[in-house]
Amino acid sequence: MDTVIKQLPKVIYNKQYNSLKDLFIDYRNTQRCLPAFNVNDNYDLKAVVESANEMDTNVMVMTYPPVAELNTPEVFRSLVDGFKKHAKNNVYLHLDHSTSVDLCKRAIDAGYDSVMIDGSQVSLQENINMTNQVVDYAKSAGVVVEAEIGKIMGRGVKVQCDDDFLASVAHVKQLYDETGVDIIAVGIGTAHGFTPTEPKIHFKRLQEIATAVTAPLVLHGGTGIPDADIQKSIKMGMSKINIGTIVHTTYMKYALKEILKAGDSAYPPFIMKAVLPKIKAVVKNRLQAVNYHKS
Repeated sequence: MDTVIKQLPKVIYNKQYNSLKDLFIDYRNTQRCLPAFNVNDNYDLKAVVESANEMDTNVMVMTYPPVAELNTPEVFRSLVDGFKKHAKNNVYLHLDHSTSVDLCKRAIDAGYDSVMIDGSQVSLQENINMTNQVVDYAKSAGVVVEAEIGKIMGRGVKVQCDDDFLASVAHVKQLYDETGVDIIAVGIGTAHGFTPTEPKIHFKRLQEIATAVTAPLVLHGGTGIPDADIQKSIKMGMSKINIGTIVHTTYMKYALKEILKAGDSAYPPFIMKAVLPKIKAVVKNRLQAVNYHKS
């Protein structure tokens, strides 16, 4: 993983906003990006919040649908509210990659700050219809809605050629114009999870999309993207980056190591006290990569 040498100017990333929507609009205009981490329980949530405190930055935590369904959106909202009492800056809660309109509505009702309705695997018109349903439902609650165009590779998503996964500029514009969705994830070559080769970002397509729409854009698959490409993407309109795999694999790897070491005497608080620094190290590394700012 790349190491960023220069120190970030912390004041840029801890500004307070009236709403998450205002943050994204400002971040798009000022070439900044909100780091968003997939979390699974109170332990990795604690690691993200403490890391954001130490880096003095706003941060987002996200629940993937299996996490939201297992813990329930209501319980996770309460967990985040508890940790927010110990946070220096904003900690936003997001529902990630939901293909269910109903789950988005439940998360909105539970008080999530933003939700993603992922219609990237259906037709453009179906995607627009699903997005409109969620946008309409979210309006009165002031909840930010994220949509997706193109495909983010990995996790069983198969693509045949560039045109199969790259977001069409025309489709991005049509979805944005017909739904008024707040932020848009676009397929530009990134992948979820670890990949055998370095992801190849199609910056030309990203620039075309950023020129066509004013919406803040979202970069998925943040675990394996080189720091330099992250920064280049931010300068071209990426206002949110999703990071997940590096967090949960670090969690599982070191938890297993500590459990095997402890044997039958393994006790969760003691195990996780040893694991938390490992999770925080990767979270802080990615925070630094995203918030690195060239003066």
